Amino acid sequence: AAFLFALAAPPALAQDEYCNDYWFARNQLFDRAGYCFSSPLGKAIFDNTGCIGKNVTLEPGGAEFVAFIKRMEADLGCNVDTNATWLDLPNMGMRMRLEVVVALSEFASGCLGWRGAPIELRAGPRYGAEVMGVARPGDDLVWGYEAVHWPDGWSFISVHKDGQEIGMGWTDQYIPETMCTTTAG
Repeated sequence: AAFLFALAAPPALAQDEYCNDYWFARNQLFDRAGYCFSSPLGKAIFDNTGCIGKNVTLEPGGAEFVAFIKRMEADLGCNVDTNATWLDLPNMGMRMRLEVVVALSEFASGCLGWRGAPIELRAGPRYGAEVMGVARPGDDLVWGYEAVHWPDGWSFISVHKDGQEIGMGWTDQYIPETMCTTTAG
């Protein structure tokens, strides 16, 4: 029941989670473009390895995605403490491995109690991408992220078990509602 509430909860109830997520996604785009961070938080999370400066060119679609994220941050009144050296974002390790930057969506839906075969989750929306994990029968599959690129035929899902996010990644597998114990969102 708590998981269903989390899917339906408006962003204001999870403001810190959303604000931290948006800060991370926005800055992950800049990090991948070679941006050199000067804030303690930026340096702690992205470490400036391979940075080239502050005037960088984002990947295709990156500027539009940053604009979306900034709108979401403004709507929530986000004010992440960039003087900190730690960000409360439990899935940061998984997010760093993704080939495509993602950010929490303001909307989510889910397949609760997956009853189908295991689903491989990939780091990117392509067949040769690293397999980051597997969604297994009984897991809850959630569509709750936006992405810079969203190729046709691919879905980005996060996997939850007992209310905890345990995996995420891209799949091209069709996930019919009939294979879910129930759906949400």
